[in-house]
Amino acid sequence: MSLLIKRCRTLEVKEEFDLLVESGKILISKEKINQKAEEEIDAEGNLVLPSFVEPHVHLDKAFLAEKLPEAKSMSEARKLVRDAKSRFTKEDVLKRAERCIRIAIMNGVTYIRTHIDIDGIVGLNSFEAVSELKKKYRDFITLQIVAFPQEGIFRDEAAYELLSAALDKGADAVGGLPEAELEMEKGIRHIEKLAALASERKVPLDMHVDVQPYTNYIEHFISEVKRQNLQGHATADHLIALAYYDDNYAKEVINMLKNERINVISNPSTMMVSGAGAAPPIARGLTRIKELLASGINIAFGLDNIVDPYNPFGDLDPIRNAWLFAYGGQLNSEAEITKLLYMPTYSSSRILELKNYGLQEGCRADINILDSSSPREALRRGSKVRYVIRSGRIILSRREVLSSHLEI
Repeated sequence: MSLLIKRCRTLEVKEEFDLLVESGKILISKEKINQKAEEEIDAEGNLVLPSFVEPHVHLDKAFLAEKLPEAKSMSEARKLVRDAKSRFTKEDVLKRAERCIRIAIMNGVTYIRTHIDIDGIVGLNSFEAVSELKKKYRDFITLQIVAFPQEGIFRDEAAYELLSAALDKGADAVGGLPEAELEMEKGIRHIEKLAALASERKVPLDMHVDVQPYTNYIEHFISEVKRQNLQGHATADHLIALAYYDDNYAKEVINMLKNERINVISNPSTMMVSGAGAAPPIARGLTRIKELLASGINIAFGLDNIVDPYNPFGDLDPIRNAWLFAYGGQLNSEAEITKLLYMPTYSSSRILELKNYGLQEGCRADINILDSSSPREALRRGSKVRYVIRSGRIILSRREVLSSHLEI
């Protein structure tokens, strides 16, 4: 099958050009292509981007807020979720996570890395449910599953063996949350043990680190990434405490992160709302975004939570979340606004370690066509994806609502 996309613009190329797709890959990219194709799209000078990538979300917790009371703090949200997990069934998780996958596709997200709770409360139920969806939707979306010990691995003695079992069954990465252990010493051991597991299994390490402003695990995390040779395969999520460190110390930490090629993901949608119970001045719950960008560290944003006790909203819309991140991080220069669209595309693709991703000749033809011609206009107007193309096949067209390939 061949597809010709005419009059494209990208984040790098301001002049219009054409793309020819054949057999699921980008075959030709040049100023004007006169060759015929089986299907043709006129991008009308609007932005053409590689598919959106969601690097950090918790699909197993999605839509829990429809059944649970409001949480007034992060600790209360954790308790509500912990209690709810005892009632999780595979069918329940599958149904809620599937809603998210369909919303993601509608917004041009065809790659997701999701943290799935694995512990003595829920066992492997949630993991198995999302694994089924991974297979069911593989023609439309690529799911990576992070085996995530939300309750800790010392506090929850069953968790570590369950994590190992999930890796045996195809989990794509090892997660972590050292502050779940409550004691600093056990939190450090948490990092050490899970970094060793990721190294042993040869999978990425993707860990929640310093989610609270009063914690300081990041140096231990960096040390273990170095010790286990995980450079380029490790991600620090949230990293909120970095914003509270002395400027000189924060600079040292940023240099260490850069030296070990550690990715950083901030989660504005959840963290800007989950601190609602704090006394003024209310924190934004974001890391040092500008400093990390200036250092050249690979940084992206994630949605984190969707309509659960941590976040009453959440919509898997990267454009909307980029807009929020711009305000939360005070990213207002032209370069920063453009970088906001690199984050859910190229930056996140590096975190997921995607191969053949992008708009170069030979790349897999996973493409979004927006309804705006520049990054500023896309964010200002809340741009919608007009076409979603997966492996060279149109799976969504806003003009047709949805193609016949996908029923929602």
